[in-house]
Parts: sequence; structure tokens; C-alpha cells
Amino acid sequence: MFQEILWKNIYIHDCDSLQNLIDMVKVSQSTSIFRGPWVYSLHINYYCSAPEILAIQFSELFRYLPNLKRLDLNGEIYKYIYTDTTRSDNIWNSLEILIVKYSAYTERQSTKELPEFINTCNMLQQLQIIKCGDGFRLEFGVEDFNNMHQNLQSLSFIDAEMYLSSDFLTTLNTIPYTTPALSVTSLDISSKKYENHDGEFSRNWNEWNPLWLYYFGYKYPNLRYLKLEATNICSDAISSDERQTMISLFRSNPNAFQHLETFDLTTDRYFEFSDLILWELLCALRVPLKHLSLDATNHYAVDDSNPVDFSRIIQSFSETLETLSLTGFLYREVDQNSVMEIPSYCPFLTNLCISGSDVSLYIDDILDRCVALKQLEICGGRLLIKSRTTTEETDQHQHSLQSLTLEKCSIAPEVLTCISFRCRNLKRMDLRSLWIGESVCEKTGCLLIDMSHTFLKTLKIGQVQFHGSDRVHSYDDWASLVLLSELHDNPLSNERDTIKRTEIDSNYPRTECNNITWLYTYNDMAYTGEETLNTTEISKDEANIAIEYYKNFQSNQIDAISIDDSSYNGDDLTDAWKYELYKGYAELRFGKIQYRPYICESDFVER
Repeated sequence: MFQEILWKNIYIHDCDSLQNLIDMVKVSQSTSIFRGPWVYSLHINYYCSAPEILAIQFSELFRYLPNLKRLDLNGEIYKYIYTDTTRSDNIWNSLEILIVKYSAYTERQSTKELPEFINTCNMLQQLQIIKCGDGFRLEFGVEDFNNMHQNLQSLSFIDAEMYLSSDFLTTLNTIPYTTPALSVTSLDISSKKYENHDGEFSRNWNEWNPLWLYYFGYKYPNLRYLKLEATNICSDAISSDERQTMISLFRSNPNAFQHLETFDLTTDRYFEFSDLILWELLCALRVPLKHLSLDATNHYAVDDSNPVDFSRIIQSFSETLETLSLTGFLYREVDQNSVMEIPSYCPFLTNLCISGSDVSLYIDDILDRCVALKQLEICGGRLLIKSRTTTEETDQHQHSLQSLTLEKCSIAPEVLTCISFRCRNLKRMDLRSLWIGESVCEKTGCLLIDMSHTFLKTLKIGQVQFHGSDRVHSYDDWASLVLLSELHDNPLSNERDTIKRTEIDSNYPRTECNNITWLYTYNDMAYTGEETLNTTEISKDEANIAIEYYKNFQSNQIDAISIDDSSYNGDDLTDAWKYELYKGYAELRFGKIQYRPYICESDFVER
């Protein structure tokens, strides 16, 4: 029994190990203990040269593994499995999972070796094809898919890095008559024609034809998960006539994607491809999506060609959506100052991620319209509040949000306070590159951000800035000294909730708070050559300097203004924070943080 467990999963890392495996299996065949049937999973994780693999008669190995269910092949080793032999001897009758890695080609070619090998595994249920290295990818056309499914009629899962041919000239008219692959429920394809990541000579190009969605609609009527990636597209733009033809073809199959629950599309030509697919196919056919993810990031930047219609997406899929992720988009016209609306009630939405440029949302709308929301991520814009609510009103509208990420956002303290009051179950926060648009108190030098109803497990924080004292510098200048603190007592009970809000302000007794750490954010352009914001912690001993300073903020501030600070030349960043004490500090006050906060040290400046 112990030997059976050891033989169940075999990992091969060199040619000698492979030869030993073959010898042991062959020898055991003539004994009372035949080990071949014990092997259920075989992983060959190395590249073997042609002379080596031919010398050990690699293809013969699989005759002795009748119960093999999973096969993981690296490099070009699949070329040395003789498909004629394996097909005629019915070798792959038990194989259910195949993971094959191939090397990219130096020239574009129509290779048949890999498809022919895959097609011999007639009982296959899951297929993963991984590209290794730079060059041209394996090219698949409509007929290649048809041939594959003719041989693999149990296949349900496909995950492939290949190039989906953009040529539909000879196959377009045959698509409505294709034999459906009823077993396939999951399709994940990263399509790219050529890629080279050789440093400064990096070069990629690609072509993508949306008609693949037309084909998939007929071929996979039971598809539930569809993920497509097509970036670095260099082909000509779609003409208006071509677009109308595609729309007509899409709508000619009203039964397409009627079981689709997840759609994930990554492309850097959003308003030519994604927009077409989203509105003229998925929305037009009323596809009941539960999970929608669109990524339009173009070379790490936002696609600013046109704004995405966020409100229309919400309205179109509000009755079924559970997760929504929009990344790399512009969300409003340049000359507009409007706030994005959530026009419909979203009863099942649990995860919402909005990232890009000019994001502008009301936290009230999010919490009121998305009552089941557990995770919220906003990146690249403003998070606002419509109106201040009283404690009594807030108690009637408690929310179950558990995780909040705010990055590259402008936000007012009252928004964070509202979140703290309404989202008592919040356990995880990630706050990075925040600009808090309010000035410190001229009397105390403190800008209090009250989140005392929030009891976190984890906090990630960095690059938090705010307006310092209006008396000593311009409104456009930012201060960046932040104190993280927490209440000493247990989570706020209902009795504690009755305390008047006016008692929790900048005069809150310091004896009831525990200072966790002081953070200082500075621009490190002089040292990195790029405009980068770095955040560092101030030591406990030096933190006492700040505490003593703010006990007499007004008098110390006047002294700081009158002193010539030209002696500080900016070389010693460990002392830089002392020269900004007069700007004031922001105190981010939580109820409790279970684990020590994680400090996000640096981020590029993008304002």
C-alpha cells in the first residue's frame, strides 16, 4: 500500500530518471507486483534533446500505464510520442487531464504535430496548452477546433495560449452547421500571433477577429465560463460595413451563450472589439451574466479613447451580476464633471472593482444599491458622499462590506467616517495613494479621520497625503505626516454608539487611544530619477518629537515659519519629516487593528 501511494504521482526532472522509470515498469510487468497500473499522474518537467528521448524509447512507456489520468509534458517532448502507435493501441483510454507546454516557433507555420497528439487522447476532459519562450504561437482555425472536438467528445475544459486565426474567408458560411461540442463548459484562450520580450527590442503584434464569438456561440451552446485575451493588436480598424455584418451574424443565433455565467475579456482595442461584443452580442441576446470582467489597459495605461458607459453596464446586468470588474477605462468625458450613477438595484452583487481614470462615485449609492457587496475596490478617481447621515439613520442602514481597497483616489474624511459607521463588518482595508481634500485644524494641527467603528484584521497603507495648515502654504501643497491610532477599549457596543459625534473629534482624549505608528511620505525623484512617492515609518523615539511638537502647535508653527530652513538640503531623508511638522498631521483613528499594518513603501506619481 505504501508503494502504491509513492507511485501514484510521478515527477521526472532529468533523462536518467525517465529511463529508470521505464526500466522499473517494464521489469515489474513480469513479476507478481506490476507497478504500471499504480501511476495515475505523470509530470515530466524538463527539456530533453531528440537523441536522448529517441534512445530511451519514450513512446513505449505509455503502454505500461493503463490507469494514467493526468499527463504534464514540458518542452517538445510530445513530438516523440508516436500518435499512430498510441491511437491503434488505445493507450489513452484513462487519460482525463493533459497539460502540454510547447516552444514558440521562430517562423509562422502551420504545425500539425501538437494537434495530432492531442486528438489521440480520446477520453480527455481537461486540456491546457502553455506557450514557452518568444516567437510565433501555435495557430488554430475553425477546422482545428472542429477536428479536435470530433476526437475529444468528453472535453469540458480548455485553457490555451495560442493564436486564433483571423481568416474566416473559407469557414464563415459553415459555422451555423457546425456540430456542437455539448460537453464544453469552460473556455480560456490567450490569443497572440507573435511576441518577443527581448529588453529594449521587445516587439509584439497580433490580429483579432470578433467573429470567433460568432463561432463559439454555435460550437459551445453549454458554455458557462469564457475568458479571452487579445492584446497588442495591429490590424486595420473595422469598417462600418464590417461592423454591421458582424452585428447581423451575432444576432442570427438567438440561442448563443444562453448558459454563460462568466465573461472575461482583456484587449487594448476596447471600443472596437469589447464594446461591440458587450452591447451587440451579450446585451442584445440578454445573456444572464453573473461575473463580468473587462480590462482595456493599453501598455500599462488607461484607454482614454472614449469613456465606458458604466451606468449602462449596471442597468443591463443588474438582475444577475455577482461580480463586476472594469479596469483601464476612462469613465467620463474630459469636459464633464458628472458623477457616475448606479441606476439599478443590484441584489446579488458581492464584488465590485472600478479602476481607471476619472472614476467618480457616491459611497451612498454603492451601499444602498449593492446591499450584498462584500468587496469594493476603487482606483483612479473620487469617492464622494451625497449627504451626512445621523447615527440613527446609519443604524437602520448597516452594510455587510468586508473588504475595501482605495488607490489613487481623492476622498474627504467624512466619506471614510461614513464607511466606518455603516460598514461595521469591515475587516480588510488597502489604502494607497490617497489625497484627502481637507485642511488640518489650525488650533491642534490635526486632521482627524474618524474610523473608530472599524475593527480591522489587516490594513495596507501608503502614500496618504492631505492639505496642511492653510496659514503656512498654498492649498495645492500637500502634507504627508500621518498617525495611525486605535481605541484602547473593546468594539463599540450599542451603548457606546449613543455617544454624541461631537465628542469624537480632534479633542478626543489621547489617553483613550493607542498610537500604532507615524508614517511620512516623500517624493524620491532626486534619488530614483522618476517621480515616486515613498512612505516610511518614523521610529518610536522620533515619534515623541512629533507628539511634543503638536502639544503646542500654534506657537511651534510660528517659530517654524520664522526659522530659515535652508540648512536642510534634502540629502538626509530620515530627517525630512521634521521640517514639515509645521504643516500639521492627519490622524487615521480606528477602533482596532488586529495585525500590525503593512506599509506600502513606494508608488509612481500619477495625478
